[in-house]
Amino acid sequence: MDPSPSHSNEPRPKTPPLNAWRGKWLALPIIVLICCGVDQWSKHWAQHDLQHRPGRRVTVVDGYLAMSYVRNPGAAWGFLARTHEDFRRPFFIGISLVAMFFILYLFRRLEPGQRMMMIALSLVMGGAVGNFIDRLRYNYVVDFIDFHIRRSFKWPTFNVADIAITVGVVLLFFEMFVLPRLRRPRTPPAEPEAGQDRDGQP
Repeated sequence: MDPSPSHSNEPRPKTPPLNAWRGKWLALPIIVLICCGVDQWSKHWAQHDLQHRPGRRVTVVDGYLAMSYVRNPGAAWGFLARTHEDFRRPFFIGISLVAMFFILYLFRRLEPGQRMMMIALSLVMGGAVGNFIDRLRYNYVVDFIDFHIRRSFKWPTFNVADIAITVGVVLLFFEMFVLPRLRRPRTPPAEPEAGQDRDGQP
């Protein structure tokens, strides 16, 4: 019987260094804390200052941008805003919890080198936590950023948490659908055979 080799010649997969894994799990809480901190601070200002301004509104750029205090019991575009509180509150809290656990599941599966995905998921998590805090505290979300173009266009009023979620989703889309195409190697044109020109003619 031939003795089996004690060491395999096959290359072993490279294991990311410990520091890379630590960096991965440090990125999530740091970005989430920054997002939540800025979001809750801005909502505190809206609750205690902007709400008491005349008309609950401050114009930043006339005809385009204003700070306008709004209590949103539903989602974007007033989705489920008029439903009964006994249904709306557990529904949005449950959806938020499911979304946050799903984000953690996706984040856990990331490799340390997937930095853009780490940032994207952390931003989405930070925004989700920011609005989740509002649901628990007030049973509504504080919105105050009013973007519009004169009287021809008006985007639903939003907040800092919504910005973090939107930026995170855009980065996810870019990472999943745009970057793979940019990284795809271009196939050089085939060289003509001997005795033929580039059109294949002898």
